[in-house]
Amino acid sequence: MDIKAKLTEENSKETWQTIADYVGDNEERLAEVMELYFGDDIRLVQRSSQVVSKICNRKVAMVRPYLIEMVNGLSTNPVDAFKRNTLRTFQTSEIPEEVEGELFDHCIEYLKSMDEAIAIKAFGMTVARRICERYPELADEVILPVEILISENYSAGVVNRGKKELKKLLKLRESIS
Repeated sequence: MDIKAKLTEENSKETWQTIADYVGDNEERLAEVMELYFGDDIRLVQRSSQVVSKICNRKVAMVRPYLIEMVNGLSTNPVDAFKRNTLRTFQTSEIPEEVEGELFDHCIEYLKSMDEAIAIKAFGMTVARRICERYPELADEVILPVEILISENYSAGVVNRGKKELKKLLKLRESIS
C-alpha cells in the first residue's frame, strides 16, 4: 500500500483505520506514517496524525521511539492536529524524562492561550497533571490556569476535564504540604 497516496485520496475514519491495520506491528510501515506526521504538508500531517492516534490507541509501545521527536515537534509544527494527537498520545504513554520540562511548558502555554483548540487544552491538562504526579511541586503552575478556564466556563469539554484534573492536582498539592 502506498500510505501517502491513500491519505491523499481519501480522508475518513475508514482510511485511517485501514492504514493503522496495514501498519500493524511493522516498524518500517510505521516509519512511513511518522515521516508524513513530521512532514511539511499540512494536509498529510493532519491525516497521518489520525493514523498515529489509532496506532497509539492499539499499541502505544509502537510509537515509543518517536516520543522525543513528537515533543520536539510541538515547537516547530503549529498544526492543531499535530498538537492534539501528540498530547493525546502522552495522556496514556510514558513521558521520557528528558522531555518532561519541555512538554510541561507546552501544556501550560496551551492552557493559558485563548487561541488553542478545546481538545488541545483538555489533553494538555491531563498531560501536565501526569507530569505533576512525578513532580508535585509543579501542581500550582497547572491549578491556576485550570481554575481560570473553569471559572470562565471556557467550554463544556474543558470545564468537565478541568474539574476532574483539578481534584487530582489539589490532592497532589496537599501531598507536599
